Amino acid sequence: MKKLLLIVARECRMRFRRPSFWVLTLLVPLLLAALYALPVVAAHRAAEPTTVLVVDQTGLFADALPPTPTVDYRSMPSVDHALRQAADNTFVLYIPLRETTIPHDAFLLYQGATPSPEVRNTVEHHLQQLLRNAILEDVYHLEPSVYHSVEATHISLHTQDAATGRESYLAVKTVLALVLAALLVLAVVVFAGQTMRAIQEERQNRVAEIVATSVRPLQLLAGKMIGVATTAMLQLALWIALTATAIAGIQAAAPTLFDQAQARHEQRSFATKGEAATAQYDTPVALVDQTVEGLAAIRLPLVAGAFALLFLLAFLLYGSLIAAVATRLDTEAEPLQWTLLLASPLLLVLVLLPIALRQPAGALAMALTFVPFTAPAALIARLPFGLPAWQFAAGSILLALFALLAIVLAARTYRRNLIK
Repeated sequence: MKKLLLIVARECRMRFRRPSFWVLTLLVPLLLAALYALPVVAAHRAAEPTTVLVVDQTGLFADALPPTPTVDYRSMPSVDHALRQAADNTFVLYIPLRETTIPHDAFLLYQGATPSPEVRNTVEHHLQQLLRNAILEDVYHLEPSVYHSVEATHISLHTQDAATGRESYLAVKTVLALVLAALLVLAVVVFAGQTMRAIQEERQNRVAEIVATSVRPLQLLAGKMIGVATTAMLQLALWIALTATAIAGIQAAAPTLFDQAQARHEQRSFATKGEAATAQYDTPVALVDQTVEGLAAIRLPLVAGAFALLFLLAFLLYGSLIAAVATRLDTEAEPLQWTLLLASPLLLVLVLLPIALRQPAGALAMALTFVPFTAPAALIARLPFGLPAWQFAAGSILLALFALLAIVLAARTYRRNLIK
């Protein structure tokens, strides 16, 4: 045990002494916090309004198009005159007069830079709304406000657990499952690749041969794996803690900015039709409130604990196999390519997950859960969908047994290939 602890301590010290460990530990939380804050800040940045010069031969739209903070309309007598007046960030909307009384097409003309999708969608929405209002009034003699109030009415279908009454939030859980599985696979590949590089370096400077002569192969391999896993878990914990601290600091620095974004997230309804939908174009960030509610409904501490356990077991399984293979490779071999090849079962899970999550308790999901080489990603992906405790326990136990078996089998070749 003493020799095992010495090897673990040596592996930890080696990684703690590397500047890259601390640079990544500090840099990744800052990047994650920036990914959180930049969209909100960019959404509140005052955008320069786009000018649309309107040439309307029908007489239905020119004076009725409502200006917005992003689009400003101006009437023009002809297309040629409008094109001469057009400058940067200015476009020409041409609505020709056809033989029919109802116009069927319009043209957004540009010179140089093309209009953004937001501008195009805003203009198209305004045209469709005005045309619909004109048809309602002139043809059907209906008040547009009455029609819009009926059209904006909708019914929400909620999927709830019959026993607890909890909402399922299937869309949120699906996205979270894919993200968690991708993060777990990425973490295993990254830290397993570090193990392969470390073994190659030790073979090159012959440190591993010296250590292998004084300890048993199982102790040597287990100590190396536990040491790398310890630093990996510590780095992941620091990433979570520092990211939360950075986000809290950003929110404290600009509370008004993020309070407005949170208020938009917590709206109970979101208009998708009728006059109320026009306000969508004036809203910088338009997110459905179910995203926030769905994340709040998930027991994140349970997910975090399961993620840590599955990552540890997956790393011990794949790390042991990669360490055994690394002792047989030339020092010039590319560690990332071999790591991706050996971790291909986990990558296969990412490909099959969109299909498996259509039926989280189906045959494909069950098969991925109980195959040890695919179990880590499958278990963490199924967890938000209410994975039965016995399935999580059975999958984890099988994964742990195979990880232990991989360490024992890898240890038999580890010392033999190091000492020649």
